[in-house]
Amino acid sequence: MFLESPELYDAIYHFKNYAHECEILRAVIAVAAPGARTILDVASGTGEHDKFLKNHYSVDGIDLNEDYLPAARLKNPAGHYTRADMTDFDLATTYDAVTCLFSAIGYVKTVERMNRAVACMARHVKPSGVLIVEPWITPENWKPGNTFIHAGEIGPDKVCRMSLSGQEGNLSTTLMHYLRSTSAGIEHYSERLELGLFTRDEMTHAFELANMDVRYDTEGLMGRGLYIVRPRP
Repeated sequence: MFLESPELYDAIYHFKNYAHECEILRAVIAVAAPGARTILDVASGTGEHDKFLKNHYSVDGIDLNEDYLPAARLKNPAGHYTRADMTDFDLATTYDAVTCLFSAIGYVKTVERMNRAVACMARHVKPSGVLIVEPWITPENWKPGNTFIHAGEIGPDKVCRMSLSGQEGNLSTTLMHYLRSTSAGIEHYSERLELGLFTRDEMTHAFELANMDVRYDTEGLMGRGLYIVRPRP
């Protein structure tokens, strides 16, 4: 996949205000888990959130994409980053806060795998801690047929992505075409992204199955909502 390249991923998503999102996260954590000092970032990607969170917490991460881990380590050298599937991992420790951001939960695709991912994350939360999950778009809010354009830069190179949304059952599909200009010419790539469309009820049930209490914030970090979840006493 084109976006397996961390530098290209960061170029396309430069529009995200990671610093502001981390300020919101800090406020959420301060209320839900006062005195929190450690964070596990599940599906940490290239470590853009961790770059800001590391100034206030000790941050570790897991991601399935091995190409992203070196980029995250460069941005947060003190963190421990492990290649792992969010549906099946065991780090043999717990954290004050566990996060799963930028709708990464959608990559599990099915409700059964989503339940497993939530259970795995919940097992890594301290009894006094918090699990924070930023969901993907719900089925009723997904709009097949929408198109989007994003552009960015990698040094002197320009990058552009055009996307077209679709749907197959409970999966959102996004067909993405990329152009990258280089001194040698213009390169073209394409890929198809599939994410699970989970309802609020399905997400809430997953947290309840993991013996956690759920609060939902409608705005969240960037308008996609946020699940703020704490272990039951």
